[in-house]
Amino acid sequence: MKRTVLSIMLAALAMGAAAQSADNKDAGRDTTQVVTENMTKPQFPGGEKALAKFLLKNLKYPEEASAYEMEGTVIMTFFVNTDGTLSDIAAHDCKIDRFNTTKFAQETEVRQKELKEKFAKLFAKEGARVIRKMPKWIPAKLDGKAVRVKMSQQIRFADPYK
Repeated sequence: MKRTVLSIMLAALAMGAAAQSADNKDAGRDTTQVVTENMTKPQFPGGEKALAKFLLKNLKYPEEASAYEMEGTVIMTFFVNTDGTLSDIAAHDCKIDRFNTTKFAQETEVRQKELKEKFAKLFAKEGARVIRKMPKWIPAKLDGKAVRVKMSQQIRFADPYK
């Protein structure tokens, strides 16, 4: 359990703004801006500690993954809109990086590949569920005006049952 808590807290600290913001009013025109010191980054209400607490409380390790002691990471991306709502939630780089090699070796290569894909998708689905559940954020501001910013959040799944 301590390992899960640590993984979630480290993931929360890895949270970062992508180097872009987008403003919908100029659709069709590239309004991408580099994040500058004039921009305040979006923030989860209560800051990084509150984000870590939220993830710890709401993130669920898929029980099916425990049979193989699967562990992995998923990078979630989303936009924090000017009103603090989250949108365009997507999972990227879903990777399985640890598993019970003895148990896994008993499966055929085809089945191993299927299992890795299955559990990566389960981790991605759970990551998206938790991001959708988040409350409104404090939006980013550029020169005092709220702007839409793309964020990324790494979520690590560690087997709490081992």
